Amino acid sequence: MRPFWILFVLAAIAVGAGLFYAATWPGFFPARVSVGGNRVVPADQILSRAAIASHENIWLQNMHAAASRIETIPYVKTASIHRALPATVRIAIEERRPFALVQFGGDRVLVDHDLRVLQGGNVPLTLPVIVGKDAPAPRAGMFIRDAQIQRLRDDDDALVRAHVAARSLRYDKFGDLVAVTSGGIELLLGDDTDLSKKTELIDPIISQVSAGGKKLAAVDLRAPNTPVVVYKQK
Repeated sequence: MRPFWILFVLAAIAVGAGLFYAATWPGFFPARVSVGGNRVVPADQILSRAAIASHENIWLQNMHAAASRIETIPYVKTASIHRALPATVRIAIEERRPFALVQFGGDRVLVDHDLRVLQGGNVPLTLPVIVGKDAPAPRAGMFIRDAQIQRLRDDDDALVRAHVAARSLRYDKFGDLVAVTSGGIELLLGDDTDLSKKTELIDPIISQVSAGGKKLAAVDLRAPNTPVVVYKQK
């Protein structure tokens, strides 16, 4: 092998030079970076957060880190970055969908189903209002970990499965679930551990009363075997 060591050294130098040339060749610098899947988040904001260097080889840049930076934008659920020869970059976005407004004292925040805060303020949307504790509202981008709010989110899911659209959900001072339908009917639902048993009664009761020409003010299902209805006063 000794007579050929000089050849191995030269070959190594040639490989190193080739790799250096490939790494610094402008043909691998990003020539086109496109963004797709976004509706709410501006493409300029996504590109700024991705921070893909314009004078660096796209195949040597950390695209996983770039995707993670994009996912710090509150409305972005997932971001994936795809590269194509020689220098094309495609950013695919999945945005979060508004689910509800969560009320903290006098403040409200818009959240998705994962309870990530999308934005603050009283957003004029016809979404259910989940009433939380009288506490400071979390900032945009944060996840709400409060167990009570998570339960109210799950309670709303149960109502939706029963084809009941809630305008608001809260727990009263006794820990009983109180929901108000989009039609303004107050539902006294008591302990939510047996909610599925109660929700199946809501639509039949409302339909039966409406068919009789009367208007409901409230339905008390705290004792589901003996539901109580309260009519609106004329």
